Amino acid sequence: MAGLPDKDEVPRRRRLRVLFLCTRLPAPPRRGDQVRSFHLLRELAVRHDITCIATLLRRPSAEEIALSRALGIKLIVHMVTPTDLVAALAKAPFENTPLETLAFAGRRARLAAHAMQRGQSFDLVHAQLARTAGLVHPDGPPLVVDLIDALSANLRRRAELTGGLLGPLLRIEASRLLQTEQALLRQAAAGIVVGPDDRAALGVDSIHVIPNGVDLAAFEWREGPRRADEIVFAGNLGYFPNVDAACRLARRILPAIQLERPTVGLRLVGARPSRSVRALTSLGGVMLAANVPVIADEIARAAITVIPMRAGSGMQNKILEAMAVGTPVVTTSAAAEACGARPDTEVLVADDDAGLARAALLLLRDPARARTLARAARAHVERQHSWAAAAVAVEDLWLRAAAGNLALKPSIA
Repeated sequence: MAGLPDKDEVPRRRRLRVLFLCTRLPAPPRRGDQVRSFHLLRELAVRHDITCIATLLRRPSAEEIALSRALGIKLIVHMVTPTDLVAALAKAPFENTPLETLAFAGRRARLAAHAMQRGQSFDLVHAQLARTAGLVHPDGPPLVVDLIDALSANLRRRAELTGGLLGPLLRIEASRLLQTEQALLRQAAAGIVVGPDDRAALGVDSIHVIPNGVDLAAFEWREGPRRADEIVFAGNLGYFPNVDAACRLARRILPAIQLERPTVGLRLVGARPSRSVRALTSLGGVMLAANVPVIADEIARAAITVIPMRAGSGMQNKILEAMAVGTPVVTTSAAAEACGARPDTEVLVADDDAGLARAALLLLRDPARARTLARAARAHVERQHSWAAAAVAVEDLWLRAAAGNLALKPSIA
């Protein structure tokens, strides 16, 4: 990870007391924000005293609470009640605040979070995602905001792909969300996103870029054997950008591949498949594996992965994970750039359906080229996507913000 200080060189003048605000439990790490908080907390709770306030829409299981506390944090859970959600919906037409920020700022959760920031001697508040904006006290301790990505840009792209009445509503929410993201960043000592494109979309200069990492033990290199005619697409199959990509792949790209190689099949892997994803199994050669125990095994058995993202923002963990296990990647230029992957060296890139199909066929026909690409991709994630290095970069911001050094120069880790 270029530009990061050596772990031993980061000044540790003090053990910080950090209040960590989030809207999902960090464990088990199923979704992107959970993956990020899980690995950062696992690294940083060893060196700092971290209290995590999780404001949740769904009541967690005892196992989820135990797994989160096992990270070494003090965990406090606040539930978003039905009354909170009704109040948020009632306010939405009359306030310029995004709905999801209103939803997570219910009165009890907000008062409890604010009381902790006023009444306890925390050195720092770390807020994850713009959803937590209503939980941040304006006069609390120094604030570090990890937006992860520009969610406003994500919603704007979704609006472009959505017809009917939902499209205009998404554009309104995207506009409100951008204002909330920018206001939160202006309030913070330091802001963080995973990539330069997200920083540019937010239009605020004082943002630090700290990419996601990969758990190289969980996603270890696999040389083979692989299924010669199997393409895999893995991810949360209920999340709109992934649903859009899976439908595009199954309905438009796969048929073009099968015209020249009829035996090729597509395996869709991931939790919470939407109705439209489930419907894809009626197409020739499309299989669905939902809620698999070890997703790395599913990715590693395929010949290639094709990830035709059009919507979404930030860094695609599914690309990093495929690169880590040695499954060659075909993806779009924006998705490759967000991961820092070099086209034609570490991934193959195209943006139109025909180009993505051609790239997939090239790798399916040439296993030697595919393995060369995969080895270069694994070397890339080893160099550039270490969770330990990402945690050091976050910790460096914590230490400088807590020390009152608010003139933090934006950096790219």
